[in-house]
Amino acid sequence: MDKPLNAVRSFWLTILLFNIAANLAMFHFTRLRLIELGVDLVRAAWGGMLILFLAIAAVCIWLFIRIAANRSNFVERAECLAFDSLPLRLLGGIVFLGILFVIPYIKFTYRIGQEVKQPVYDPVLLLLFYYWVCWCLILLGMASLKITFRISWMGGFAVSLLLLGLTYEVMARYNVVTAYPFSLGWSEGSRYYYASLWFSRALYGEFVPLSPYHASRYLLQSIPFLFPGLGIFEHRLWQFLLWVGMTSGASLALSFRVIAPEKKWLRLLLAAWFFLFFLQIGVYYHLQVMVLLVLLGVSDKHPWRTVLVIVVASLWAGISRVNWFPMPAMMAIALYLLETPVTGGKFHSFRQFLTYVSRPLVWFVIGIVSAFISQSAYVFLSGNTANARAFTSSFTSDLLWYRLWPNASFPLGIVPGILFVSSPLLAGLVIVASRHWRRLHPFRWMGIFIMILGLFAGSMVVSVKIGGGGDLHNTDTYAVLLGVVAAYFAGDRIRSDEAEAGEWGILAPPVIAFGVVIPILFLIPALSPYPVYQADAARESHRQLVQSVDEAARSGPVLFISERQLIAFGDVDIPLIPDYEVILLMEMAMSGNEMYLQRFYDDLKAHRFAAIVAGRQNVGIKTDGVFFEENNAWNSKIAPYILCYYEPVREIETELRRIQIFTPQVNEDCPLP
Repeated sequence: MDKPLNAVRSFWLTILLFNIAANLAMFHFTRLRLIELGVDLVRAAWGGMLILFLAIAAVCIWLFIRIAANRSNFVERAECLAFDSLPLRLLGGIVFLGILFVIPYIKFTYRIGQEVKQPVYDPVLLLLFYYWVCWCLILLGMASLKITFRISWMGGFAVSLLLLGLTYEVMARYNVVTAYPFSLGWSEGSRYYYASLWFSRALYGEFVPLSPYHASRYLLQSIPFLFPGLGIFEHRLWQFLLWVGMTSGASLALSFRVIAPEKKWLRLLLAAWFFLFFLQIGVYYHLQVMVLLVLLGVSDKHPWRTVLVIVVASLWAGISRVNWFPMPAMMAIALYLLETPVTGGKFHSFRQFLTYVSRPLVWFVIGIVSAFISQSAYVFLSGNTANARAFTSSFTSDLLWYRLWPNASFPLGIVPGILFVSSPLLAGLVIVASRHWRRLHPFRWMGIFIMILGLFAGSMVVSVKIGGGGDLHNTDTYAVLLGVVAAYFAGDRIRSDEAEAGEWGILAPPVIAFGVVIPILFLIPALSPYPVYQADAARESHRQLVQSVDEAARSGPVLFISERQLIAFGDVDIPLIPDYEVILLMEMAMSGNEMYLQRFYDDLKAHRFAAIVAGRQNVGIKTDGVFFEENNAWNSKIAPYILCYYEPVREIETELRRIQIFTPQVNEDCPLP
C-alpha cells in the first residue's frame, strides 16, 4: 500500500476507534443510569437504544479488524467514491448547512427537557444522548462535504469539524453582545469603566488613575469612547470584534508564515484550528498584539527590524501581564532556533557557538529590560504611585496548588486540562522528535523544549494564584509558544542541519483527527442559547437603581463598588469616586494590601460616602466550594466593614444578582476598630 493510502487507512482506523469508544461508553453509562432510575430495560425505549449502541460498536469493531489486518478493500473503495450528480451535491451542501444550526437547537431542547421529571427526559441520559447525536451529526457533516466538494474523507472530516467549531465559537461569543444594562459577571461591567479612564478628563472632568492591571486590554477597549453616545451594546460588540479579529489575525499570521502559498487550503485550515485553539485556552486579544508583531516582523533577513519588533512588543508586554514580559523575546528566539541551522551540523569551535547564541541572548535581555522599563513608566504615568504595591500584588497572593488538579472551581483541573487540550501538538512534537531528532542540532532541540517546559512551569504557578485556576487562560504563554513550534513542523518550515530536505510528518491522521475533535468537545456544552433577558424587567431595575442613586446623591458622594459602567456610560449623573472599585478591592483583599484596606476602613468609619452601591454582602466563611478562598477573602476583609458602618436600605433584583444600596449607620455593637 502506498504512502497516501496508508494515511487514509490510518485515518479510518482512528475514526472507527472513536466510534467504538463513543458507542461503548454510551452503552455503559446509559445502562448504569437506567438501572439507577429503576427502568425496565426490556420494555423501555432506552433499551432499544442500548441495542443500537452495541450494534454500531460491533460493526465498527468488525471493520476495524479487517482494515487493520489489510483484509478489506474498504479503504480504497471509500476513497474512490465520486458523486457527480449535481442534485446530490446540492443536497449534501444543504445538509451540512443545516447541521450548523441543528446542534445548538438540540442543546436548547435538552435544557427544556431536563425540567421534566420522567425517565425518558432524565437530564443525565439526555446529555449523554446529546453528545452521541452530535458525534453522529459530525460524521454526517463529513459525508456531506465529501459529496458536495468531492474531497477526501479525511479532508471532509477536518473541514466539517473546523467549520462547525468556527461557527459555534463565534455564535457563543456573540451571545454576550446585548444591551442588558447590568454586569453579566461579577466584574464584566468594570472592564468598560477601566477602559473609560483613558479618556477620564473628557468623561469625568478630571484625571483619574488608570488600572494597575491589564492596561493594554483597557486601551484597546477604550476606542469606542472616542465616539460619544455609544452604549453598552456597542462596547460589548467592540469587545466581540476584538476577540474574533485579533485571534483571527494571529492565527492567519502564523498559518501564512509556515505554510507555502500554493497550499492555500491547508493555510486556511491551520488558521481555523489555531483560532479555535487560542480561544479554547483563552489567549486574550490584547496579548495577541504581541503574537502578531513577532510573527509579522521578526526576520533573519532584517536583524534591526527584529530588534525593533522585540522592543515594541516587550513595551506592550510591560503594560499587559507580568508572565508575558519575556514572551516577545522568547517567541523571536524560537523562530530563530527553528529557522537558523547550525552550519555543518555541529559547532566546530567555541567562537562559532558564541556567534550562534549571541543574537538570541541579546534579544532576551533587550526584551526583559524593555518590559520592565515600560511597567515602571506606566506606574508613574498612570497616576498609581501612591498605590504602587498594587502592581506586585500577584507576588504576595496565596498560591492554591490543589487547583492544578480537578476541583470544584475547575472540574478538569489545570494540569489535566491543558495537557488534554494541547495533546495533539505535544503528540505531534513527540512523533517528530523521536523520528527525526538527528536533523536538528541538540542545542536547537534543547532550546525549544526548555522554553516550552519553562513556560509550562510558569503557567502552573500563575494558574494557582488565588483568583485564578478557574480555566486555562493563565497557560496562554505555554500554549502560544507550543503552537508556534508545532505549526512550523506542520508546515515543514524547519531548516534542518542536514543537507537533504524532507517532510517532518507531524500531521499524522490520528493527530489530525484527535486535534479537530477536541475543540468541539469543549464547545458543545456552551452551545445553548445565552439567556434572553427580559427587557421590561431590566429597564425597571435600571430605573429603580438610577432613582435611588439620584436621591442618595443629594446628601453627598455615592460610591459605586460594582456596576460602575453605569457611570461610564452616563446612566447616572454623579461625580465619580475613583477609589474602591470591586476588581481592585478584591485584589487588595486577596494580596493582603493592609495600607490600602486600612484607608478603605477609615473612609467607611468616617462615613465618607452618603451611599454605597454594591452587590449583596454577607460574612459567611466557607470551607469548600467554587472559589471559596476568594469568597472568604471578601467576606472577611471587605463585607464585615461595609455591614458594620453601613446598612442596606434598598435591594434591587436583577436577573443575575441582587444590587444593594447602603447608607451610613451608627452601630454601637460594631466590634471592628
